[in-house]
Amino acid sequence: MVWSPMSDWREQTALSQRLFEHTKEALDVAMKRGCEDWPLPEPPLSDPDFPVRPPKDPAKLIEIAHALLDANRAAFDRDLESIGESLVPHRLSLTADPAREARKWLERRGDEVAERALFIRVETLLAQALDADAPDVDRWWVAIALLNGLSSKDSPISRQQGYHLMESIALARKPGYWHGGATPGPHLVDWQEGSEVTTADPMQADARGSFAAGWLLDRMEEADPPRPVLVEWLDIAMARRTLVVPLSILSRLNRMAGDGNIILSSRIAALTPKGWDLDLEGSQKLELTLLSREPQVRCALADALDEIIHRRGAAALPLLDTLLSDESTDVVRVATGSLRLTVSLDSDGFANRCARIVHQPDSSIHRRFTQTALRDYLVQHPEDRKGLTVQLWINGDEVVRTRLRELLLHMVDDHSEALSSILNRIVSMDGENSLDDLWRVLDVRSPEKATTWRNHIEHGAELP
Repeated sequence: MVWSPMSDWREQTALSQRLFEHTKEALDVAMKRGCEDWPLPEPPLSDPDFPVRPPKDPAKLIEIAHALLDANRAAFDRDLESIGESLVPHRLSLTADPAREARKWLERRGDEVAERALFIRVETLLAQALDADAPDVDRWWVAIALLNGLSSKDSPISRQQGYHLMESIALARKPGYWHGGATPGPHLVDWQEGSEVTTADPMQADARGSFAAGWLLDRMEEADPPRPVLVEWLDIAMARRTLVVPLSILSRLNRMAGDGNIILSSRIAALTPKGWDLDLEGSQKLELTLLSREPQVRCALADALDEIIHRRGAAALPLLDTLLSDESTDVVRVATGSLRLTVSLDSDGFANRCARIVHQPDSSIHRRFTQTALRDYLVQHPEDRKGLTVQLWINGDEVVRTRLRELLLHMVDDHSEALSSILNRIVSMDGENSLDDLWRVLDVRSPEKATTWRNHIEHGAELP
């Protein structure tokens, strides 16, 4: 069947109406959820000539929200076009009827379309409420309630778009109008010749805006369990740094790390390296809180050790030692992966830590050690007075032996005396047959060297 342009228009109109109705239903759900936390915070900006009058009850505010959406029906069609550009994949343009396939694609994703449309509504409302010249406080109440409701859902758009709207509230600036801090000049559309050129002020938190943003974060934190999207917002905030102190971000992370579920606390553990750059005391408290949690959370903290050591240097060694002494073998195994970073920070301590790891009974820890730190140990201590290579070889784990064998073969030319000492100790403790794998591989690489070394170890011939 051939579709005419008129039928395409009708289908597009029908789809727009269905998605609009779906968006209205999503608006009702989000507003009811957002108004559960009543009363709402005062707007950051207001006109001194017009007193702020909070809405009387949630039902009236929800009614206003629906009225504003209905009044902007044409704007929804415009927003739907931009949403389609971001959601519809390019490959659909290669089909026989790209327009129809795009409509099908959008209709199957009605929930995501509605969520994106509502976030665009919030951005528009906040742009009016945070207009420094003429702030519209009536739009503020709908915007903050709707943003509170939308942030209860963990989704990519709520993580990214939601954060930037919250940041605009904390700065009391229109969404999108404060990024970058460009210097006015002829390269800007609104520049006028003869106007005074001044450098834009750096981003600075607004007191009333920070209170309103803090109210929103409090509601997200007090949810049971805390909303996962909150941690993602705090992660972005720590990277931008502007709001770390005004919004007490480290304190929030500390509370959630102690009270949240394992998955949430593990995600917070990944933020500890950033914390050390921003708040030393707060990060110390967060570290202690995470160390008191379950093994899975401590594993997440151990997984962040590389970045922590890179940022803190020798000051991170006590944390490393604590994790290497953990009662959980999983935590010790993960922490062992960061052991190599301590070679330059504490060379003597590095060898002692290696000895502690090798004396662990778990083979998975030995495997992690041989893969990440054994090479550095042999470079620093080729003579291996602590006998770590001997113990690892005798333990007989095939993965460990394979890695260790490669490292020992690299010592044939440059560290012959040290290698002779190691091999003789292995034979004396485990018998001559224990080196058969080593001789087999060396014979493939260099039969002559294999013969001379085997004669030296087994028959006391001269050192090669």
